[in-house]
Amino acid sequence: MPKRVPLTVTAAFQLVTAFALAFASLTVNTARAQSVQPNIIFIMADDMGWADLSTGLTNYGDPSDFYETPALETLATQGMAFTNAYATPTCAATRAAILSGAYATRSTNNVYQVGSLNPASQTNSMLVGPSQGTNGSNDKLSTATITHAETLQAAGYTTATVGKFHVAPNANQIISDHGFDENFGGQQAGAPGSYHANNGVFGPAIHSSLDPFASNYTQDYVDNNIKPYANGTDVAAIDALVGTAKHVTDASTDAAIDFMTRNADDPFYLQYSAFAVHTPIDTAQARADLLDKYNNLSPGTEDSNASYGALVEGLDQGVARLIDHLQTTADPRNPGQTLDQNTLVIFYSDNGGLEPQTNLSVLSGQKGELDEGGIRVPMIAWSGNSDLVDGGTVSDAVVMPTDFYTTFASLGSATLPTSQAFDGEDLSGVFADSSVTPDRDNVYWHMPGYSQSGRQRPQSVTRSGDWKLLYNYEDQSYELYNLATDLGETNNLAEDEAFAHILADLGGDLLQWLDDTDAPLATLRSGLLEIMIDGQAYANGVITEYDQEIVTIAAGEEVPFVLNTNVIPEPASAACLSLLAGLGLSRPTRRRTSDH
Repeated sequence: MPKRVPLTVTAAFQLVTAFALAFASLTVNTARAQSVQPNIIFIMADDMGWADLSTGLTNYGDPSDFYETPALETLATQGMAFTNAYATPTCAATRAAILSGAYATRSTNNVYQVGSLNPASQTNSMLVGPSQGTNGSNDKLSTATITHAETLQAAGYTTATVGKFHVAPNANQIISDHGFDENFGGQQAGAPGSYHANNGVFGPAIHSSLDPFASNYTQDYVDNNIKPYANGTDVAAIDALVGTAKHVTDASTDAAIDFMTRNADDPFYLQYSAFAVHTPIDTAQARADLLDKYNNLSPGTEDSNASYGALVEGLDQGVARLIDHLQTTADPRNPGQTLDQNTLVIFYSDNGGLEPQTNLSVLSGQKGELDEGGIRVPMIAWSGNSDLVDGGTVSDAVVMPTDFYTTFASLGSATLPTSQAFDGEDLSGVFADSSVTPDRDNVYWHMPGYSQSGRQRPQSVTRSGDWKLLYNYEDQSYELYNLATDLGETNNLAEDEAFAHILADLGGDLLQWLDDTDAPLATLRSGLLEIMIDGQAYANGVITEYDQEIVTIAAGEEVPFVLNTNVIPEPASAACLSLLAGLGLSRPTRRRTSDH
């Protein structure tokens, strides 16, 4: 399928739907709130692609042509839409980065992907990834790490997590060790299993703490919680929900509103981590009225998955309900005002979308990969208070998941713990003024192992300005892309001498970052590997200088990050290619998706 050409940002601003204009309940009240500690609601979709929303403001004017998200369209129009928001390639790594405020290379994080860095499907790989996680758990966060929720608790916030948590070995630890006063549904599982309750009970992948909201739909419920937020859904189909099993997205929204209702007397932090739109994705997982709607819509040119569309719009309706609650509920901390006037709402996704149902626009790659399609995500900041969010704007600021810890601490007048390192920037100034950008030169990713599919192999990545550099450990090669002109990463400039200085600069930044954060590297699985190094190399926690030396790597030793003085890379050595062939592998090539 041909790629679409994104519209300009100016054109994107024109993509405001009639629904958004008619949705009067989402008008922004710009009166200044008096409290110095705003409420914070962090809504995180699961596996939602960069262009899965029906707004073009978060994706350079390239919205979905089938999936409908009218509430998020309105939030993007009234709030601040972000075009350069990033996550990590998988959900566990992003959640660990948000909770810890640290890159995965830090000991307070140490989560690079879901599961093991050496999945069973990759037993013949050239390299072996290090262990990750803590206490034998591959993708769980250390209890010694002071999370952003703990930091907010110390500042007087009441905290809750609703939905997926994933990075704790059990539900009890979420409350005892990770800073949440209340938990609704979160535990170690990374997927919901089933999106519907069974006889008033969710599970086993969804913790029983969400079960109080799992009762079947009633007429009163659908009249008050579904019909007011429906968008072109047949009323009879909505009424037909009465007596059927509750959908987990609706139950999660019920729990979130219940938490806010009970805790409005103090500043609150609500982490709403939706199970949608993670697999499974089929007709059994969709809410029946929304599935009926999408089955009767004409398929889009790009998007056409009715079950996925139903999950996407179901989450959008949940967002609409949360905003409606904020705008219609008095704020007991600020008499005469409603909660929205002292609340910051952020919408975000934990990683890029998963093909074939997701919309990746012009991006290459998908969930699990360090291509843009795997890490670039939709993001919106919104508030009923113009001092918190510079509404009606689009920001091109680069955002990382590590930024949320420092941002929330700043907004909440909380003190960052001095016992651990933080890699994020405070975005509160960006939210308040769209012309502001974070004070940093580079952002980084590191993957010292293999994905289950094998498409993602050991790499380190940095982005600086419009430039993105990727280093491949299996053959010591580089990839260099100018994202301003090549968002799809199709034109590798690493071997073009005209850009050698950029490769050298970014390579030096990446080398130093690996050293600064003591990044672990993958080791050689078997045999010997000879590498000619004329410059610097990072391995085993140190940078070493070499002068045209052949370095021999033995099995079990880290395969280094190499930055030669002559940064235009030579073809892979015969020894490297021989080793790959002996393992039944070819020289690694990047997967490029061209048929989104």
